[in-house]
Amino acid sequence: MSIDTGLDAAVRLLALGYANRLKEVKQHFVGRDEVVDLLGLAALCQEHILVIGPPGTAKTNLLDRFCQVLDTEPFSYLLTRFTEPAELFGPLNVELFQKESIYEINTEGMLPEARVAFLDEVFQGSSAILNTLLTLINERTFHTGRTVVRTPLVTLVGSSNEIPADPVLGAFSDRFLLRCNLDYVADDEVEEVLALGWQGERERIARGWNEEGDAAPLTDRERTLVSIAPDDLRTLQRAVAGIDVSEVRGTYTRILQSFRAEGIAFSDRRAVRAQKLFAASALAAGRNSAQPSDLARLVNLWTDPRDEPSIRRIVADHGVPVQEAGGRVRELFEILQVDLQELVARRDQADTREQLHELMRQTQRLASELRRDHPEDHEALRTVQREQRTTVELFREKYGDEGLY
Repeated sequence: MSIDTGLDAAVRLLALGYANRLKEVKQHFVGRDEVVDLLGLAALCQEHILVIGPPGTAKTNLLDRFCQVLDTEPFSYLLTRFTEPAELFGPLNVELFQKESIYEINTEGMLPEARVAFLDEVFQGSSAILNTLLTLINERTFHTGRTVVRTPLVTLVGSSNEIPADPVLGAFSDRFLLRCNLDYVADDEVEEVLALGWQGERERIARGWNEEGDAAPLTDRERTLVSIAPDDLRTLQRAVAGIDVSEVRGTYTRILQSFRAEGIAFSDRRAVRAQKLFAASALAAGRNSAQPSDLARLVNLWTDPRDEPSIRRIVADHGVPVQEAGGRVRELFEILQVDLQELVARRDQADTREQLHELMRQTQRLASELRRDHPEDHEALRTVQREQRTTVELFREKYGDEGLY
């Protein structure tokens, strides 16, 4: 496989490191790879995500873990029809208003100062809240009296049980470029959910509380190993504009024409902004130009959830590799030159039984992915299997066969 040489080496290194941080997030959850990928792309594109699904699907925990990658704390709030604007944007500075008649909102610790935000039941907000949110998510500005301030918002995640039928709310929902259906995990994944969940509960119990009664800091095991600095994220965000999407524009145009022919709702605004997503997808894979595989994220850009199966079919009919809902077909370069090389590097540093077990498990996942998505590439599978055997042999040298399986 050819490797892009047009992308600046430092930017490419940043992009691949960012992709690796996202993989670390995925390891803490079951069946949530798609939403983690979308969060990662949303941060690069500075776009917003709408998650459709019931409560209890780990949305809050997942966002908390993702925010560790961005080295920030999320602003989270559950909206109801009784929620007041001050609960999101901050209270009026009463003293300043009384003394000097200056209308100013105290935004400290509130949504206008957040880099990442999560609004549960986002469509329950009043018209005053939604109108303010429109300006904030579109223009990254917030009005406090006569003053307009810039906000640091990277991405806002909204969640709801369903897309509202109200056309006014529908116009608001169109500002969320990315869409994701999030349901409870499949029956065959329940046991893995229980195992990972119990591990997390044990860590929280063991961490306990400090002398002041506050939750103690996260342990190294709980915290993502490496976060990406705000300046590095801005570098990647700027790099999105330099990605060449011309190679996929023809295919993309034909796909859009098919959408219209079948009456699929897909606004011009959504069609234009989607190109940022293709560019970000290429960047996250360490490439300087978009390829047909980057168009696969069109399946997450539906306006009406009922259109998703048709979008998925149309995109696949145009030669774009589209996997079943919740997944994507990754390129061999990403599997072998990024994932596998990182596992090899981590193996050289592994010094516990648990670490080697985890590396064996992750290498097995790569082998399964190759069998499923690239069954014709036997050499790639043999490469992964060689590293599998090396890890097993290292385990045997250190700990024998006991506990190997």
